[in-house]
Amino acid sequence: MIVEPVGLDVDALPKPLDFAAVFGNDRPVEMEIGMGKGTFITESARAHPKVNFFGIEWARWFWRYASDRLRRNGCLNARTVRADAAFFVREFVKDDALAVLHIYFPDPWPKKRHHKRRLVQPAFAELLARKLREGGILHLATDWQDYAEHMRAVLAESDRFRPLHTEALVPRPESRAETHFERRGLKLGHAVSDLLYQRC
Repeated sequence: MIVEPVGLDVDALPKPLDFAAVFGNDRPVEMEIGMGKGTFITESARAHPKVNFFGIEWARWFWRYASDRLRRNGCLNARTVRADAAFFVREFVKDDALAVLHIYFPDPWPKKRHHKRRLVQPAFAELLARKLREGGILHLATDWQDYAEHMRAVLAESDRFRPLHTEALVPRPESRAETHFERRGLKLGHAVSDLLYQRC
């Protein structure tokens, strides 16, 4: 049993992953895809010690930084892994395993010819729906308005999610810590969109 927050080696993990074995308990699991410097996952793990948090990050430097940040803050209820998000969710996460999925400020790929590289696509949305338990929450945020519209369009096509808001812009919930990429976007004058959905 793991007794301290560590960055896990994806090559050493079993498929599928047993979160109860990883955390040593059967508490709800919230997953953050693309945790960056770990601001959100660290603040959330500190504020909610009876919830398990699992972070995925592809960039090695960010993964190491976030993992060390969790260690320094004594977040015993958090684990991280360096992996491609779609691969990890598909191969390692059991269906109906997650209470909440957090995706904050993914790469916007602003050029139109690169939009197909955006993380939030119809197939990925359906994958996330399988991994969320019934009634689970999908929380997204971006500071690129065309990406926000893209996310809304993708999720509107799915019969697995229902929006928890109707406004075009939803203020950042107090439960979501302001992230490094969010602060950078705000300095550039970008408006931030939070999008909240529930798995039907």
